[in-house]
Amino acid sequence: MKAAIRKPGVQTAALICLCFLLSSTGWLSWEYHLIPFVPAVTADICTMVIGYLLQAAGIGIVMMILRFRPGWVRPLFPAVLILHLLFMVPAVISPYTAGVLVFGFLMNLCCGLIAGLYLFYLTAAVDPARRAATFGFGYGAAILLQWLMSLTWKTVYYSEKVLLICAVITGAVLLLLPRVRPAGSAGKAETEEENAGDTGGEERAAKQQDPPLTGSFLLLTCGLVFLFSLINSSGFAFPAADVLQNVNVELSRMVYAAGLIIAGIAADKNRKYGAICALAALMMPFIILALQKETVSTVIFWALSYFTFGFYAVYRVILFSDIASEKKLLYLSGFGLMIGRAGDAVGEAFCLLLSGHMKWLIGLTAALFMVAVFVFFRVYGKLYVPEIRQEQSEKEKFMRFAVAHDLSSRERDMLRLLLEGKTNVEIAAALSISENTVKFHIRNLLQKTGCRNRNELIASYTNNINA
Repeated sequence: MKAAIRKPGVQTAALICLCFLLSSTGWLSWEYHLIPFVPAVTADICTMVIGYLLQAAGIGIVMMILRFRPGWVRPLFPAVLILHLLFMVPAVISPYTAGVLVFGFLMNLCCGLIAGLYLFYLTAAVDPARRAATFGFGYGAAILLQWLMSLTWKTVYYSEKVLLICAVITGAVLLLLPRVRPAGSAGKAETEEENAGDTGGEERAAKQQDPPLTGSFLLLTCGLVFLFSLINSSGFAFPAADVLQNVNVELSRMVYAAGLIIAGIAADKNRKYGAICALAALMMPFIILALQKETVSTVIFWALSYFTFGFYAVYRVILFSDIASEKKLLYLSGFGLMIGRAGDAVGEAFCLLLSGHMKWLIGLTAALFMVAVFVFFRVYGKLYVPEIRQEQSEKEKFMRFAVAHDLSSRERDMLRLLLEGKTNVEIAAALSISENTVKFHIRNLLQKTGCRNRNELIASYTNNINA
């Protein structure tokens, strides 16, 4: 039974692995092909500012489709994969700068579409208790495969072989897609049976509380993800100039895989762990900025930045994936990565604009860090403060009101049911008493609280507990 339940997670991890392998291989090949055509700074602007913004736009398009035309998801995925491959061809082999740029930008838009789609599958098909690890292992496996590929063919990203490899990966994704079933088709009965035998059920419940979904909460959460991504990117921007100095991107990204896997396991163990790890990782940009004038190898900067980025990558995806599944608003699945990609782009832009003014960059990053810590604890309090504490707080407020007005036990029962909006008939049924007895107790309750009717009583209670 457990093997059957885990199957969607394994299939989705494989889907994420192949899709990320495809999009990141195409992106790296495009960057390597672009560098000889333009100055390093221009390459950075094109790949990590404009490219990231286009990826965010692609995810946004998927969200709109999921919101208004959810039936388009299945046919859209294969179409986007094919378009990605078609745009990649001129992006990595064109002899003209304009062709490399235009088709590279279109390819980035497709990368965003692909990411939005596989994040929807992650949210819709995977048990929340394994979602973070599924994402982390999927990304980590893709990075490992990229590294192995670079060892086997050292010049693969500079040659036309990469097109054949990406065509094979695209075919593999197309074959896998029918086997991954979104919309939680594993079944409630199986999930409940597994949870019944899970000794960590209470802890799992604590880490998957139903988050409050309001406009202000969504804005706050988006701000948090944006700030985290911006601060991380401000510390180090993976400059193209380093690639020109023979930095091995694939090898540096191996620590990214380690960060992703560790973050995924920690977040599934307890969502609070994942959140705290992401916050702690925000210190890394300051370490990198402090060391930039020291005689430290550039490879170390790449490794440190990639490792910490693993924690943000998991946190920003899982934060919104959980909200999307809890509230059954699956179009929000990719929201975290979309906002994060926008933050990445702005952070990269800050690095480029302030590259010659290190004090300003450190000062700006420090100011953003303080804002991020404040926003983090606002979001943390709403999402991860145990419900039992909130319930105790409500009980304490209720008891204070009852004691202040000398309410009897029966009158307290009446007040609780009135606050729930129950009618006299419903209260009588709930307490197994007559409707006349209900009216008698409510009359006494109104007299003791000095209220004329039940609406005034509810308003009085609300004003008192919020005072």
